[in-house]
Amino acid sequence: MKAKELLRLIEISKLYYEENKTQAEIARIMDISRPSVSSLLSKARKEGIVKIDILAYQESNMGLSQGLSRRFNLKTCQVVESAEAFHQESATVLLNYLDKTRVLGLGWGYNINKMIEAMPQKNDNETAQGIVCPIIGTATVPHRGYHPNELATDLSHKTGFQAEYLISPAFPTTEQDQDLFMNTNNYLDILERWRKMDTAIITVGSFPLVPDHGTALRFGKKLIQEKAVGSLLSYFFNLQGEQILGDDDYAIQIPLRLLARIKDVIGIVPPESNINAVVSCLQSGYIRHLVITEQNAKDVLKQIESN
Repeated sequence: MKAKELLRLIEISKLYYEENKTQAEIARIMDISRPSVSSLLSKARKEGIVKIDILAYQESNMGLSQGLSRRFNLKTCQVVESAEAFHQESATVLLNYLDKTRVLGLGWGYNINKMIEAMPQKNDNETAQGIVCPIIGTATVPHRGYHPNELATDLSHKTGFQAEYLISPAFPTTEQDQDLFMNTNNYLDILERWRKMDTAIITVGSFPLVPDHGTALRFGKKLIQEKAVGSLLSYFFNLQGEQILGDDDYAIQIPLRLLARIKDVIGIVPPESNINAVVSCLQSGYIRHLVITEQNAKDVLKQIESN
């Protein structure tokens, strides 16, 4: 094949397959007939200039979404093509639920913070009715992702929801300290919000955690002995999704019995997640909606099939 003919086939192929031009549009651009365009595209495929691979359905994003939904009894599953788009897509998923949300529960962590940053600023003409409040206390680490009251303020500015605050540390060190905080009017008010919560968003986490959640003091060696791999808020689970209890765990966070009653719990799976941790958290049954990258979705299904 002559170089001139090869370049022509490449140009037509790019117009059709990369720029999504119709054959009629290409005919006008190239000043040839539409049947000629069709003939040249066929030749490009025959000569190997264009190769078309039909992606197996189960490997497509829709197939991955349905596979995860069936396996873990999810209401919805959003598979994100790239890690770069993950936080924006997570924000979009949350925004889709706000119109029917009266009380929104907010988890914590680096990725929740990045998701809020990715949200568009609320239009001043838009009105929103609802409350957002933390579902875990504040950690003594500098990253704002572990200061849920600050996250609630940021989210309220983006959505128009009214922010309410949990004035409590996440990890009191003694049972007496836990009782002290849990008997405050603030905690009792937030507890009532948790009972009426209809939507929550949390990160699917792993064990060990960075930053650590005071696990040695709370659990001793139990998390290692009982093979913890996944975490939701600061609850820990083994690979089968069974909760691991600590003898001295005085964490202040929404009780799991109340988390289980929330209609729409959205779990976001960070791109860098440990796959066993993701499986663990999904096996726990608390997550109703999932946001996950394409690669992680494939790895989770592969892991399940291999077990």
